[in-house]
Amino acid sequence: MEFQNVVNNRHSVRDFSDQVVDHQTIKEIIALAQKSPSWVNSQPWKVYVATGKTLQNIKDAYVKKDAEKGYPDFPVMHRDDWSAETQKNMQQWRHEIVHHFENFDEAHEKMSSASTHLYNSPAIVFVTIPKNSSLWSVFDAGAFCQTLMLAAKDKGLDSIPTYTSVRFPDVIRQNMDIPDNETLVIGLSLGYAKDVTINTYRSKREDIDDITKFKD
Repeated sequence: MEFQNVVNNRHSVRDFSDQVVDHQTIKEIIALAQKSPSWVNSQPWKVYVATGKTLQNIKDAYVKKDAEKGYPDFPVMHRDDWSAETQKNMQQWRHEIVHHFENFDEAHEKMSSASTHLYNSPAIVFVTIPKNSSLWSVFDAGAFCQTLMLAAKDKGLDSIPTYTSVRFPDVIRQNMDIPDNETLVIGLSLGYAKDVTINTYRSKREDIDDITKFKD
């Protein structure tokens, strides 16, 4: 696929089909993501792939804990404390999501159900970095994850990175044998999108002139 098409066609999918993603394809995607840059080639990331019975165990545990407040390894800041610019984008997103469905109740039910059931993902790639990492390793992990999602799209797979997937890190550690000296950064759901309304939404982006400044 042409690079521009890969970038333009990648979007967050919130309801995956039951079609299995084979391990070899995932390994090939991870191998491409390994080309990502990192501080002094530190390559701080580790990758844990949950599929099949293991992933189902995680999903079942998350459903049981859904009413609990999450406690991810990275602290979560209340949305009211974000900058005015980012709050504006988040509010626009929420407004557009609601109007993408017939009504607010339908939008709330679909989004909540998708989150609770981890988007029916057939595979989730959990990415960690060492707990004694430099803060710059977060940037490295982000570059790795973005490359992984683009590589997935190039192979016809859809994806979504989610806070939801890592909000109960003890569940993930127990099921994936992740050691305590690693910080659970994010979970990337991989799979094939269902042909449903929730997957047709595309979020808007700020105008390039509003985010870019040239100074010669």
